[in-house]
Amino acid sequence: MLQDKIINMALGAVDPLISADRARCVRMRFNKNTCSICTANCRSGAISIDDGIAVEARKCTECMLCVSECPSGCFIVADEDFFVLLSKLRKTQNSVSNPVLGCKQARDTEAHEKTRCLGFLSEEHLIALTEYLDKPLSLNLTACGGCRNSFIVEMLKERIQSARTKTSLDVGKRIILAEKKADLVFEDVSVDRRGFLKALKTMTFTQVAGLIVKNDAEIPVSYTAKRLPVKRDIFNTLVRKRANGNSATDILRNYAFTVKAGSSCTNCFACVGMCPTGALKIKKDAEGSGLLFNSSLCTGCGLCSDFCPAHAVSVSPGFFGNDYFEPDICNADAFTVHAVAGKN
Repeated sequence: MLQDKIINMALGAVDPLISADRARCVRMRFNKNTCSICTANCRSGAISIDDGIAVEARKCTECMLCVSECPSGCFIVADEDFFVLLSKLRKTQNSVSNPVLGCKQARDTEAHEKTRCLGFLSEEHLIALTEYLDKPLSLNLTACGGCRNSFIVEMLKERIQSARTKTSLDVGKRIILAEKKADLVFEDVSVDRRGFLKALKTMTFTQVAGLIVKNDAEIPVSYTAKRLPVKRDIFNTLVRKRANGNSATDILRNYAFTVKAGSSCTNCFACVGMCPTGALKIKKDAEGSGLLFNSSLCTGCGLCSDFCPAHAVSVSPGFFGNDYFEPDICNADAFTVHAVAGKN
């Protein structure tokens, strides 16, 4: 490892801001999978999927589209933590008319908080910012016109429109896109700066009280390890918060997934090992054997369906069951057959 770093330094190599967890990539987990979301979204051609998945630092423009679009959370930005960012914005909104979020690449732009390129904000992030901030949030896009990642503005508009269509939340009015300086309303934080910074320091590594359940476990690198992507964590907290509202129904219909296994399922449980998030598990008890599915842990990657030797597994958008957070038998026909066979 040290030897590689010395060689890279000698060759003038650039360390990538974005790293890829090979174990999270569905193409790496199963070589017959054809997912190309990251390469299709990368305008600079910095991502390659050959023998492994890699981000070429010299080509990468740090637009963050690979991070926000990948459903399995394959791409990681070491210095980005959405939960911390949300906590800071919630603190800021107590002192201004509306908080402003900007881009770290645009260093001179006015913003109360900054993230890497605003392409980092997926639909799930935008919905969460709408839901957990009491005041509208302005995104400072005034420097985007002259940026190499200017295409992000249109991408954000598309995501906001999509979120408005899929939910009953008023994302369009709660997330303000300030493309011109005349559109931006920025106020300095009106409290003592020292006190404000001290307050932020104490809360930097805390979750949003009572709202976000954050998983602080170490990120596994093994193919057998199960981990839920941050986007799905965000999604699940929204569902919990809106458990009895119409928006929860909309969110489940448009952002959740359902896995079913037909009667040709043999209970080989190959799909359980292939699933990167633990959404599929084995049920074995006195009644027999079966396959359990938990929609709250599913990202819809489709690996279970791709890998099934019996072609019995299907993944469909939307969840219409009784309990989104509880596992249930998803191969009822096969489970009944095996249970009866076991009793004879």
